[in-house]
Order: sequence, then C-alpha cells, then structure tokens
Amino acid sequence: MKTQMRFQKILALLTLILSAITIVFAFGFFTGDLATLSKIVTTRAFMRGYSEAEQTAMLNTYYSALSINDLLMWLGIIFLLVVVFIYITASQKRRNYYKTNYIAVILAAAYAAVFAIIGIAVISSVLVSLNASVTADIWQAYKEYNDSNGLNNYMHTPVMFYIGYVVFAIVLVDALAWVYNLIWKMKLMKGEKALLEAGLKKEVA
Repeated sequence: MKTQMRFQKILALLTLILSAITIVFAFGFFTGDLATLSKIVTTRAFMRGYSEAEQTAMLNTYYSALSINDLLMWLGIIFLLVVVFIYITASQKRRNYYKTNYIAVILAAAYAAVFAIIGIAVISSVLVSLNASVTADIWQAYKEYNDSNGLNNYMHTPVMFYIGYVVFAIVLVDALAWVYNLIWKMKLMKGEKALLEAGLKKEVA
C-alpha cells in the first residue's frame, strides 16, 4: 500500500504540472509558422499579390488557428481545475477511497483522455490547413519580401505543432496512469478488507 500511496502522490503532482504545461503550450501556440502566418495575412501589400481564393484560404487558416488556440487555452484551464479537485478531495493521499475520491480520479482520467484526443485532432487540423493554404512558394515569397523590406518577423518552423503532439501524448499516458492507479488502489483496498474480515472472524472463533 505504501508504494501505491507514493505513486498516487507523485502522479497527482505530475498531473498538476502537466495541466499547467498545457496552458503554457496554448500561450505559445502562435509562434513559429503561425506567428509568421499572422504577419502574412496582416501585410496587405504582400497579400495583394495573391488571388482571392488564396487569400481566403490563408485567412481561414489564420482564424481557425485563433479559435483553436482559444479552445486549447480554456480546455487547459479546465484541466487544471479538474486536478485541483483531486487535491480538494485529498485523492492524492487517501489510503481508502470514498465516493468523492472515485469521482475525482475518474473525472481526471476521463478528462485527460478526451483533452489529449481533442488536442491532437485540432493541432493536426491546423497543420493540414496551414500546409494546404501556405505553400512553399508563399513561404519563400514572404521571406524575400521580409528581407527586402528590412523586416524581422519571419520564422518558418512547425516545432510548436510537434511540441503539441508530445504534450498531448503525455496527457494521454497520464490518463492511463490514473486508470492504472485506480485499479491498483481498488485491489489493495479489497485485499485489506479481506484481511480485516479474516482477522475479525478469527477473533470471534
């Protein structure tokens, strides 16, 4: 039981840190390619060189990314609150779980799993849209425009997308860890209960 207790305390702390990391990721989502995209769509002189369809595609990607950025932010905040609920119910240090502890742990595992799946899905959708709307020629043209006008706002790297994949993969693993912790806890509680009942029966006999 001591090993399991230590595990759940560490898991709760790691989940708290992870929830904060998802919020930090949301703050940093508009860096790299998306930061440059925001410069592209707000530079009228550059955008005029493209057809209405091309402009619309880039603008749609930009506004979609903004909406998804907001979504990730709010989901991250809710994730943090879910983890706080674990601490409010003392689920990180309970030897025996009560109804509120089960609710807190199941909620944390379920939310983390759903959040991870949503996170990976929406990040992928933005990346696909970005690659479709901003071609290699457009990136190169904007780099040349940026250099020729003495600007310093060009950065072409999809690293934040890959960081997002890693973050949400870890969130998914975290969800599975809570499921494992709950099963482990239930088995130990069942074992302790059996031992106590056996001891009581021995005393009565």
